Amino acid sequence: MRVPPTRQEHPLPAVIMHAVHLVSLLVLIATGLYIWEPYYGGAMSVNRMLHFTFMWVFILTTIVRIYWSFFGGGTAAVGQRVKYRDFHWFWFHKGSGRALVDTIKYYLFLRKDYPQQMKFNPLQKLTYLFWILLIALAALTGLAIWEPAQAFFQPFTDFFGGLVVMRTIHYLITWVFICTVAVHVYLVFAEVIWEVPLMFAWREVGHKQAEEETRA
Repeated sequence: MRVPPTRQEHPLPAVIMHAVHLVSLLVLIATGLYIWEPYYGGAMSVNRMLHFTFMWVFILTTIVRIYWSFFGGGTAAVGQRVKYRDFHWFWFHKGSGRALVDTIKYYLFLRKDYPQQMKFNPLQKLTYLFWILLIALAALTGLAIWEPAQAFFQPFTDFFGGLVVMRTIHYLITWVFICTVAVHVYLVFAEVIWEVPLMFAWREVGHKQAEEETRA
């Protein structure tokens, strides 16, 4: 029996930041691909303005989310209501290596049962860490190819081989985001679709059904 999600598991600040991240990333992907190669009859200046604006929204939201994980109101375990500091769920504990292997086996259909985990499995934790590093690299490469900042980032640009290489790296990062988001969306709808109302409408679902199943 699955455990219904709770608002304490995904508090309102976390839900709001998740939504802001989602909207910002979609705008960044759409405008970034247009800047690389226009695919409709829009204005390049408008796309550049939107891209630059939402870049800052995305970066600042990431910083706030990391800060909130240490100093915010905390989050609860899956299906629970007692909250702890959010960073608690992102540590790698003893046995994480074995848990990572079991999780990968499960996703590759080499294991039937989902391995027992804490709130996030090791693969999720690695993905979140990877995204933080990816966001930092996207910001650096984006600023390096932004004309007003090119002179300041010139040593960084030269180290990687020039503006053309920097633009290519920035473009490829976009596709890494697209691929990882696609996998994330697939796993949500394949395994935890009941959390969608909570993440997008902050509405708990499934508690009545769970109580009936328990009584039965």
